[in-house]
Amino acid sequence: MPVENELLKQILAKLNEIDDIKTGLNEMNNRLNRMESDISEVKQDIIGMKEEIKEIKLEQQLMKQDITDIKQEQLLMKQDITDIKQEQLLMKQDITEMKQEQLLMKQDITEMKQEQQQIKLAVLETNERTKEIAAKQDEHEQLIHLLGMRSLKQEAELNRMK
Repeated sequence: MPVENELLKQILAKLNEIDDIKTGLNEMNNRLNRMESDISEVKQDIIGMKEEIKEIKLEQQLMKQDITDIKQEQLLMKQDITDIKQEQLLMKQDITEMKQEQLLMKQDITEMKQEQQQIKLAVLETNERTKEIAAKQDEHEQLIHLLGMRSLKQEAELNRMK
């Protein structure tokens, strides 16, 4: 029986080893299941990340389009500013021309005032002369009247003398 005992011990040892191997295999299966679960979660995470990347790419494209639109608007604004500056220059030229015309008008007005003053003086002189002529004409009329009266007296005397 010692051989049988020995054999039984060996069988028991082998059975224990098998149990240990089964336990190890079960642990490995559990680990494998957890790994498969983890892999599944990672795959789900990857799918979610891919969706997020798609959304980010779409947002990026929209942002690029927005930037392009902003650049176009900026170019239009620059053109508008250039147009405004050109109009401003034209307005400045117009203002300068108007100021020059205004100066010419002021000169004309000054000349007209001087001429008007000269005309007033000429009119006053003419009025003075006209008054003098009228006064002389009155004197001449009185003289002519006196001479006419004298002639009539002389004629009347001559007629009496005859």
